[in-house]
Amino acid sequence: MHDLDELTRKIEESFRRIEDERMQGIPLLNPMLRVETVGFQQFEERSVGIIITPWMMSLILFPAENEDWSEMELGHKQPHRFPANRYKFMVNEIEGIGRCQTHSLYSPMHEFVNQEHALAAAGSFMQTLMVEVEQADEDPYDEELLGRILRGEEEVETGVDGFALAEQGTEAVENGGDRLITRRELLRGSLNRET
Repeated sequence: MHDLDELTRKIEESFRRIEDERMQGIPLLNPMLRVETVGFQQFEERSVGIIITPWMMSLILFPAENEDWSEMELGHKQPHRFPANRYKFMVNEIEGIGRCQTHSLYSPMHEFVNQEHALAAAGSFMQTLMVEVEQADEDPYDEELLGRILRGEEEVETGVDGFALAEQGTEAVENGGDRLITRRELLRGSLNRET
């Protein structure tokens, strides 16, 4: 079982380092926000909570002490059931944190007017996540639509300042001048834009 105080300290340090070293000058940043963890707790012997950054907000799940996720393929999506719903998480490796699984809640973060607004949204999500419901909704991502986008059968919505977000994959590609950003890149701060 993780020491939650130590875990949240490591998460915040890692994402502050990502912000300082890799995210400066990126138009996705909301300058009103800062890196902060919210609602970390134990659920079925795993640690789960939310990381807020100026570029995204994600639910992060860490393995239980008796679990080994080292053989899981990076970028692989795996469903996990919580009291309120079932969500698909992507396997990630984040420097300073190690192997974890993430579920994107918001990106980019421009709809949040300040840190308190983002904290309230994250806190509300964590409270709702742990409340049992009779019939949970399905994961809000449309997997069929995503497949069509990845196969080039449907257009990707252009993001902020010439960026577009691609839900899956580990490589960014050029598409009509737009730089596609994968969710893994966004989480890890790997957004070196070629000029």
